[in-house]
Formats: sequence, structure tokens, C-alpha cells
Amino acid sequence: MSSTPKRPPAKPYTLDGLPPGLIFVSDIPFGFTMPDKVTMLGDAVLDQNLCSSNSSLPRPSVLATIADCVAGVPACEGMAPRLAVTLDIVVNIVAQPTTELLIIEGSIIKKGRNVVASEVDFFDSQTKALVARSYLTFMASPRPQDVAPPVASSMRTTSSMPTPFPEHVGAHIVRPGVAQIEHSSFVQQAAGTLQGGIISLLGEMATESLAGAPVVDLDIRYLSAVRVGPGQAIATPLGPDLYRVEVRDLGSENRLAAVITARVARSPLENAE
Repeated sequence: MSSTPKRPPAKPYTLDGLPPGLIFVSDIPFGFTMPDKVTMLGDAVLDQNLCSSNSSLPRPSVLATIADCVAGVPACEGMAPRLAVTLDIVVNIVAQPTTELLIIEGSIIKKGRNVVASEVDFFDSQTKALVARSYLTFMASPRPQDVAPPVASSMRTTSSMPTPFPEHVGAHIVRPGVAQIEHSSFVQQAAGTLQGGIISLLGEMATESLAGAPVVDLDIRYLSAVRVGPGQAIATPLGPDLYRVEVRDLGSENRLAAVITARVARSPLENAE
């Protein structure tokens, strides 16, 4: 993978008005604009710190985090002042990128008063081939205290991740098949719960530690919030290369927070050409 990609210029916008480094998402190099109310266009630079362990394949949890932000902005705009919360995210990696710079193209495929569904694609910036596709569904939070923060129709993070993603956010392996993270403001979203990308990272790490291979597909179903923590993910095999993961809030009576289906790739994916 190339090491010196060039990013298109854009006006810097820090997530929720906070400086880089106070929320982990601000340390993922990406940006996007909305040329209209249903289309999102942008780019992301995914270096080795944002790739799976011992692999140059982007972490699907990183793609899920980016897609959640890209699709979450129009969802919040459509549901304001209510907060849009993520119901589910699906990420399918279909090819190995040939460069660190990926092009983002997103669109809203259904927009209702209480539910918004979106699709976000990631393309190789050199070959223009599809690298990954994601689907997301959002709903309006039923809690009156959950109010959407101010959002802009464009954003650009201004920092980068200095260490591997799991280390940077404080996620760790307890034992093979079990991953855990403490609750903190650095990894939470506007409602004070663990951000959806962190939930997906826990599922990914638990699976990788058990399978010994990188995850290429994630299907995350968010069931309840991790408000206390630690958040813990436990992976169990379903079949060849397929795993089921439960994520729970250990500090809230072990409440089930998410169910994830993950698939690993034991052979390298073909290049995105």
C-alpha cells in the first residue's frame, strides 16, 4: 500500500465541535460533504494503524465508524431535534485496496420520520474498484433527553491515529474470544454511550483473537446502550469462518448490548482492480 496519499482539501470540521484527540473518531483521517440532502461524497486515509493485525486489510470496524458518521449526519438532520441512534451496521469487504486513500460515496435509500436507511461505499482511489460496502439503519431515540448535537453538511477530521486502533482507544483481549474496553468520554457518542464503531471493534477483536484471521464481514445489531461499562465481547464459532459475538455492559447487570455476526478470511482477498 502507498504511504504518501494526497487528500483533497476541505474545510476542517471537528466532530461535535471538539478539538482533535478528545473523541477517537477525530483521529481517523476522513472527510465528506453533502452536495444534496441524500448524497454523501468524501475520502478516507487508512494507514497500517487502521488495518487488521498482521494485515494491510482495513479494519471493518474502522469502515463502520466512518460510515456511521457519514450516514449519521443526514440522519440527525432529518430527525432533529431528536437524536438519531444507530440500529444496525453491515460492512462487507470485497477486495484488498491497492492504496491507503479510499473514496467514499454514500446515499440515503430510505428516509422516514423515525427511520433512515443508508448505503455507504468505499472505492480504491487508484483503480476505482469497490473495496467495501456498508448498510446502516438509524432511528429516532425515544429518550427525550437525547438531543441531537449541531451537525454540519460537511466535515474533515484534522488528526491521525498514532498507534493501532485497539491500543489507541484502550481495547484489549482478555483471553482468546473475549475483548473488553472501559467506558470513557473518549469512546462515547452524543448520548453518553459507547460509540457504535467501538462496539464493532470489540466484536472484531474477539473474533480475530479466536479465529487467528482478519475479519472481512461484520453485521452488527445494536440492542441497548453500554452506559456504564466495561463493554465486553465474547465470540463463539457458528461454522467455518463464521462467528457469533455478544457484546454486554458488565456494569449494568451484564445487559446484552449488541449481537454481531462476523466472517473471517483465511486467504488474502484479491486486489481491488
